[in-house]
Amino acid sequence: MFGFNRLSIQSKMILLLLAVSLTSIGVMAWIGYSSARPALIQSVQNELTGVRVAKTTTLKMMIASLRQEVILLAGRQSTIDGMRELRDAYRQLDNTTLSATESQQLDDFYLHDFLPKLDERVEGTPILEQYLPTRAAARYLQSHYIVANPHPYGKRQNLIETPSDTTPYGIAHAQHHKIFARAAEIFGFEDLQLVDAKTLDIVYSYQKTTELGSNLETGPYANTKLGNKVRSIMDTKNRDDFRIAGYEPWRPNLGAPEAFVMSPIFSGAELLGILVLQFPINDFNKVLTGGYAWREEGLGKTGEVYLVGSDKTIRSESRFMHEDPQGFLQTLRQTGVPGRIVDKLQQQGNPICVLPVETASVDEALRGHSGIHTVTGYRGTRVLSAYGPLDLDTLRWAVIAEIDEQEAQGPIRAFGRTVLVVATGMALAVTLLALFSSYVLTRPLRLLTEGAQRLSAGEAGVRVNLHSNDEFGELGRVFNDMSENIKKQTDRLEQQVRENQELLLNILPASAVAQWRQGDEKASHQFADVSVLFAKIIGLEAFGEQDGDTKALATLCDLIEAFDEAAEKSGIEKVKTIGGSYLAVCGLSFARPDHARHIIMFAQEMVRIVGVFNRDRRTDFSIAIGINAGPVVGGVVGRRKFLYDLWGDTVTIAKRLAEDDRAAIRITGTMRERVGEQFKFSGPAALVQPGKPPLDLWEVTD
Repeated sequence: MFGFNRLSIQSKMILLLLAVSLTSIGVMAWIGYSSARPALIQSVQNELTGVRVAKTTTLKMMIASLRQEVILLAGRQSTIDGMRELRDAYRQLDNTTLSATESQQLDDFYLHDFLPKLDERVEGTPILEQYLPTRAAARYLQSHYIVANPHPYGKRQNLIETPSDTTPYGIAHAQHHKIFARAAEIFGFEDLQLVDAKTLDIVYSYQKTTELGSNLETGPYANTKLGNKVRSIMDTKNRDDFRIAGYEPWRPNLGAPEAFVMSPIFSGAELLGILVLQFPINDFNKVLTGGYAWREEGLGKTGEVYLVGSDKTIRSESRFMHEDPQGFLQTLRQTGVPGRIVDKLQQQGNPICVLPVETASVDEALRGHSGIHTVTGYRGTRVLSAYGPLDLDTLRWAVIAEIDEQEAQGPIRAFGRTVLVVATGMALAVTLLALFSSYVLTRPLRLLTEGAQRLSAGEAGVRVNLHSNDEFGELGRVFNDMSENIKKQTDRLEQQVRENQELLLNILPASAVAQWRQGDEKASHQFADVSVLFAKIIGLEAFGEQDGDTKALATLCDLIEAFDEAAEKSGIEKVKTIGGSYLAVCGLSFARPDHARHIIMFAQEMVRIVGVFNRDRRTDFSIAIGINAGPVVGGVVGRRKFLYDLWGDTVTIAKRLAEDDRAAIRITGTMRERVGEQFKFSGPAALVQPGKPPLDLWEVTD
């Protein structure tokens, strides 16, 4: 009290007003917060549970609709007729044989195309003998409808008719494939299969993947969930029977997780076959994610609804992997998820059947219970989790609706912040007059501090507005001059960086520049599959002897510049030129499945350019071009005066094909198989050179 008595009246009034206002505000705030907090928590829980129940109800309706769709399709007369005709035609194919060329092409498809891609996406090493069909009918179908199919793998359902197949199967396929394709498009199924009920042969596949012609009793896919479910429905007497084969890595789709639904096909009392449809998970994802619009569905920044299978792995899309894949994978690594799982997620591109969710909510839902818990989610954060079961045939999935606990408690914290802000505002209002003078005096310092912080954060051209003529005004003018000088220096530095970047891109491919900027001076990288072109200009030395080296060099520069412009338009990357030799590649910095076709088209353009030069400049040049495809290793050679180069057998063989002084576009047998009939060829022929193994080659004639 002695110290209080020594204060001025103004100070005592300030302290008294603060004590009264803060005490009353504190009591009222505590009462309001204590009564509002349970109501807010219950509101969040009810909202999350409501979302989960609504999604579950919608999914149940979709499953019921899916059951009706597959049963309806299985009972249509067009399906019954197609099953009977394709089954009978398939059985007749056991008497067919493939030519030696067709047989070799089928073997090569498995050995060089299907199995290498499958090996990249599944655990273990696939063995050729386990997948390569041996039965005559299966080999015939895969040869004509997969190997000879011009459409890319996974899109080969676009083939309606196969001119090379004149068997009864080809006739039946041309008639019924259009009907099945229409049904798949209408109902949204990616694949539709017909299985012979007597033999369990897959006699028809809409998608034309490697299960076509295989046997689900003895074939490579017999021990899959699909095979088990098909065998379980064989003895059914109910034409409305319906089964679901749960998710598994489906190897005909290169290990992508797939599930299937099926129903029997009856003709009267005879069980003809089984109709198998690929499970429409995309439709389920649209329902669960609200068309990938979680915020619009009231799930805020971290809320989501997803499915979990009986093995406690996700069966639908993850919001966080969809919105920020790299950040999500990094989070999983930091929370201790095994590296093999994270690598599999990155490789597969979605979490289905890979990402584990082992929480109390999942356990309860798989037991058939519903409720809401606060648990540690699969990202390692605490989440509010509403759970419940979803039954599909003999399967049970958990439906989980979650939102981060921190966000769920946001309304509670917001209410607390509001109370605190109001209390603080009222207290500050009492002392505002006393603080005004100090605010006026310290304002110039705050402006200078804010300007310095913005300048330190990298903002250029920062200016402070101080119009006084005192020391603060002088300091402000000095600060503005310094900021302007820094901006000018920054602009010059950025211009130099842009010029260096453009120069680097003119020397190195885009992928090598990215590695270089990350600190890899060699920028070496192994590329699994690219197309390499090596060209040699013929007649350049004779031109130099006749017209002089200076004119020859100028002409060569013009010719190379024309090649470079054509390469840029065609999506081809030039690697280097040495004298009259030109090395280029397609599919290096930017992966493209049709790089073989593009490199041949570029080669034809090079031939055309040489012809134009000969016509316009009265030269007598020709060009020998060698093209090959396969793996290469690329990297930077040298440190100060560097260039980018490619190594490997793929490059060596391309160079060998161009060593012949006879003008032509020569490609390897590998290239010939890739481009099919897109170009006209002559050959094959053998390239024999002393001391080197012979090569099979083809020449492009159009």
